Amino acid sequence: MKFICPTCNKEMPRELRVIIPHTEEHIMEVITRKHPDWVKKDGVCKRCHDYYKDALNAP
Repeated sequence: MKFICPTCNKEMPRELRVIIPHTEEHIMEVITRKHPDWVKKDGVCKRCHDYYKDALNAP
């Protein structure tokens, strides 16, 4: 089954979807600010997860 990342719109296998754990609430807040229609339970692709996580850790 295919998954379309709600933040970058890339299609990929569903097993590559990342469900962001509650402990990463700060990442979810950033994604929600940039993508207000994003639903947390839908997750994001690994690339987007890493992008937003890295952006928060940037100096």
